[in-house]
Amino acid sequence: MKDISLYGHLTIDTILDGNSEKKSLGSMANVWRSLLEIDSTINIGLSPIDVGQALIYIDKLLAQRYSKANLNLVQHKVKIFESKVHHLIYLNEMSTHDFIPKLNGIITADICSGKSLNKDLLKCVDYLFISDEDIDGNLSDYVNTIKGYVILHSSSGSVVSNGKDEFFYKLPKDLILKGVNVLGAGDTFASCFLYKLLRNEGSIHNWIEFAHLKTTEIIRNSI
Repeated sequence: MKDISLYGHLTIDTILDGNSEKKSLGSMANVWRSLLEIDSTINIGLSPIDVGQALIYIDKLLAQRYSKANLNLVQHKVKIFESKVHHLIYLNEMSTHDFIPKLNGIITADICSGKSLNKDLLKCVDYLFISDEDIDGNLSDYVNTIKGYVILHSSSGSVVSNGKDEFFYKLPKDLILKGVNVLGAGDTFASCFLYKLLRNEGSIHNWIEFAHLKTTEIIRNSI
């Protein structure tokens, strides 16, 4: 039995940061790395379904990143794990979805900029992460379909809603990071939330607060 299993995209990233250029693994690798940084004892399953490449430019001054990607260059057969939590990476760009209803356990997912999401897929999803940069349409479009909660997050806070229970978490101003490399921040945020979800400590309000505070700590320590 795995604690958390990851399905979806793995990318080979070419990262341009000022005058420097480097290669790195991204997407699924970012979530895997962040989870193990939080707790090295977590048992993680990995099923890269789509492997692609991304060209990424980092603007530290504005704390922004810009990218062009081909996410679906190579496809692999899905490996389904027995797992407490299943996390779907870039649900809107995944080449196959027929395995999702077969997953036992809590299902979480995130999306990226690109294709519009087939919102019927959200009927299987307990928690969906959307960056404020990547949302397509209104929050209600997702909330009205999802099985559980939609988490619309940004560098300053999150709006969380399941249609009945809705709340806003605002990160204290002195903790909002500027002039930093934000590459992978969304993956890190999701990882921090997944850790608290796995531990089932407190309520979703506590998990959101932890995710923002821990993400800020991880990014600050990587500077």
